[in-house]
Amino acid sequence: MNHTKILSYTVVPILISIISLLVYWIIKTQFSYELGTYFIFLFTTAYLLFFERIIPFNPEWKVSKKTISIEIKHFLFSTAIIDALANTLSLSLVLYLKATVFKTTIEWDILPFWISLILAAIIGEFFPYVYHRYSHVGSITSKSSIFFWKIHAIHHIPTSINWFKTNWIHPLNTFLNVLFKMLPLLVLGFNEEILFIIGIINIVVGYLSHANIKANTGILDYIIITPKLHHFHHSIKLEEAKNYGNTLPFWDLVFNTYYNRKGSVDKVGVSKSEYLQYPDINNYMKQLLFPFQTKECCKLRKS
Repeated sequence: MNHTKILSYTVVPILISIISLLVYWIIKTQFSYELGTYFIFLFTTAYLLFFERIIPFNPEWKVSKKTISIEIKHFLFSTAIIDALANTLSLSLVLYLKATVFKTTIEWDILPFWISLILAAIIGEFFPYVYHRYSHVGSITSKSSIFFWKIHAIHHIPTSINWFKTNWIHPLNTFLNVLFKMLPLLVLGFNEEILFIIGIINIVVGYLSHANIKANTGILDYIIITPKLHHFHHSIKLEEAKNYGNTLPFWDLVFNTYYNRKGSVDKVGVSKSEYLQYPDINNYMKQLLFPFQTKECCKLRKS
């Protein structure tokens, strides 16, 4: 067995093991969750970028000099700033709701910690799953369906997947994802440690699932959203473009939208449409404005 094959089997389990140990240490020592999150993000970034060079799934998916400018714009404006804004708004809404509507919260501490964590992970995935699925499988006759797809389509127009493409997402998409995940968990009263771990799972699995790495993940395909599963989600073939979970495949398995097979994805991106004219892949402003354009970009199919 050559080193490439060995690495393909170990690259994901090793990352998960290291992150798990770091999370345990941060909680045990009461280290700053903010600094801990930042360090784990930097470590995950360095780890995945390193292995994208060592064992790339597709050498042609490497970041090019032509796209580096727009990659950075998506990272700074579509992800970093909006993610923080959505988390802040979620917390503000919860504080308001608890003061005016929800006077009590569920006592999760009566359950074992790991049971609470699993429940939080599953609950936190539900509304993002519903939103994500609706963005893909709505109706061409529905204005709301087209609007949500246009928001999400920005994430799918690239014809390659790598670490940077995790951030290639419309700010509204980022905002809704964070809001739908964190608001229910905050309302239900999960403790700070649980919320910290859920945040780490979002970061690590989010970037891992988009990584351009050759990974043989086996049973992990049924536990987390692996690169293989998410590559299929980005497939240009509609029958493969399922797997709507962001971090876990749980709701995909429940609602029969889970897709996996032997082999790997062939091409990723969006198929040509007579109803939508997608924005230039290198024009960030056109991508931002795309969901709000109603002329010369979209036309509704008559019933």
